[in-house]
Amino acid sequence: MTTIYLKRYYPYLPKGTALEVSGEIAAALSTGGRLGDSYTRRKREHGECSLEAGDGYEADVIRLPPTPEEIIEGRELRAALYAALGQLPAAQARRVYAHYILGISKADLARAEGVEPSVVCRSIERGLDNLKNLLKNFL
Repeated sequence: MTTIYLKRYYPYLPKGTALEVSGEIAAALSTGGRLGDSYTRRKREHGECSLEAGDGYEADVIRLPPTPEEIIEGRELRAALYAALGQLPAAQARRVYAHYILGISKADLARAEGVEPSVVCRSIERGLDNLKNLLKNFL
């Protein structure tokens, strides 16, 4: 029989508790502990990190569900954006919507409309400036 200390395997225990186990179990726990330690050391040496790496990292990785206030605010902002898009000239509104909301590239827009890419770029820039002025009153 071998004596092991449970605090080594269960660090959250408040005090060290000794336990008598057979030699086979003690050897298995010892091997598992060494493997876990070497894995942790290898992760640290190679710059790997886990979600338990400390404050701030999880917040960047995990996206929490929005609160009701955030949902309402998002809807209001979207409504204001679409209202402002409706006040733009048709070509600017269509191009800004297609590029930023639908994700169509400026080159593809120019090809589809049969115009030079520089025309689409200038139109989108003017549209964004107009949107900025229109939304300034809302925000």
